[in-house]
Amino acid sequence: MIGAGPSGLAAGKVLASRGIPFDCYEAGSRIGGLWRYENDNGMSGVYASLHANISKESMSFSSLPMPADGPVFPHHSQVLAYLEEYASGYGLHRHIAFGTRVTSVRPLDGGWEVVHRRRGDASSVTVRQYTDVVVANGHHWDPRLPDPPVPGAADFEGSAVHSHAYRTPEPYAGLRVLVVGMGNSACEIAAEISRSAARTYLSARDPVHVFPKMLLGRPADHLAVSPLAALPRRVKGPAMTLLLRLSRGAPERYGLPRPVRGPLVAHPASSDELLVQLARGAVTPKPGISSFGRNTAAFTDGSHEAVDAVVYATGYSLSFPFLSPSVFAAPDGRTDLYLRTVPPGLPGLYFMGLAQPAGAAFPLLEPQAEWIAGLIEGTVVLPAPERMVRAILRERRRDAGAYVPTYRHGIEIDVRAYRKVLRRELRAGRRRARVARPAGG
Repeated sequence: MIGAGPSGLAAGKVLASRGIPFDCYEAGSRIGGLWRYENDNGMSGVYASLHANISKESMSFSSLPMPADGPVFPHHSQVLAYLEEYASGYGLHRHIAFGTRVTSVRPLDGGWEVVHRRRGDASSVTVRQYTDVVVANGHHWDPRLPDPPVPGAADFEGSAVHSHAYRTPEPYAGLRVLVVGMGNSACEIAAEISRSAARTYLSARDPVHVFPKMLLGRPADHLAVSPLAALPRRVKGPAMTLLLRLSRGAPERYGLPRPVRGPLVAHPASSDELLVQLARGAVTPKPGISSFGRNTAAFTDGSHEAVDAVVYATGYSLSFPFLSPSVFAAPDGRTDLYLRTVPPGLPGLYFMGLAQPAGAAFPLLEPQAEWIAGLIEGTVVLPAPERMVRAILRERRRDAGAYVPTYRHGIEIDVRAYRKVLRRELRAGRRRARVARPAGG
């Protein structure tokens, strides 16, 4: 297993509970993945003030609730403490080789060759063979900048960083700051910086719906598993639009342009702080950037602003540096994986957590790991590769009509639909295994 963040820990818990032997390789010196502030594996983009934008009830693993006395939206340190409790409670640390970076995963005849080394020691190379490999290296660690770059970006003389490198607002005090993007990180970072910056601009190419974290006295993410989520999409979208309008008001009241798409076709941006800072005039919305000068930014509406610093909150690439692109890659942000897990034609290779739900990801991880464990044990059998390929193509066509066709939405899923399909496939896989067993005997 590669990675000891939430996905790797969930997979480890399930494998350990079934008595399936495994090794877990983690580049950092501790567990937690992106939830460990200043993780020495270099892959965490958590900033000092970050709180989860998902409520503790929705965020919990299915086998371990988050502490009932904790805040509704826990601080990153509290999420890490929860992950530490999870790992300790299920005895996962003894399976993990810390400070160990996997550099190559290569298919063999009937298995996989895994090459790893001690972090910082290029000479400490170890080669092992495994029947199965679980990839759990996450998808929020490889910063993605605008491609192609914005004209003039190379000539800009101010500071320019990806939000992955942002930690605190102090370096931006008194500056004119441009935050690029409109996801959760962009909204929260812009709101935080605006409290001490001279000016703060928030640039977004496309208008989006900004969800408050609480709706009708409940965490907004609870809607993902509410009766509203079970409605047909043609009904659910307008219903959500109306609910947002009643609870938050029109986007134009905050200076935001009216979104041209419904609230369910893009990954939701959630921020109460941004709405407050917009209302105060501390954050100024801007459209997409057309070009940079030495200390200016020009926008697609023809306006120009003086800018001292830029924070690109433009998302992350799906990266697997230990896999040759000829084996597996996701260049367009889309993965050719059956149920976001299995690459057809590559037996014994599995991917954990490569799905982006509108709600919380943690509750999906253990059910996904149960399916993988069944496949490893042989108690569950996959459909034929050609059937998996057809299912992947059907899913792509369905998603093309449901979500905006951007890199960010390449792994977007509907939580309820994914859970339902996963349960159905688990039952079907067990039936295949029962049918195959007598023939194998």
